Amino acid sequence: MTAVCDIAELPTETALRSWADEHGVPVRYLGPTLEARAVYAATVGTTTRVAVSKHRDPYPLPLIWHSPLEEL
Repeated sequence: MTAVCDIAELPTETALRSWADEHGVPVRYLGPTLEARAVYAATVGTTTRVAVSKHRDPYPLPLIWHSPLEEL
């Protein structure tokens, strides 16, 4: 059996929140990018939309960084 997922980046957090509201799903924090920007995502079924904040992540960077998308 083949599993397929659809992951795409939206241009802003506002666009992500709008998409999530349209689909009735929550937006969740995934973690920081290497540039210390927060990454947020919303998932419905096998479709995930992500957005990277233009502002600095409010949490300190971990000592060992892992891509936030590894957990999807």
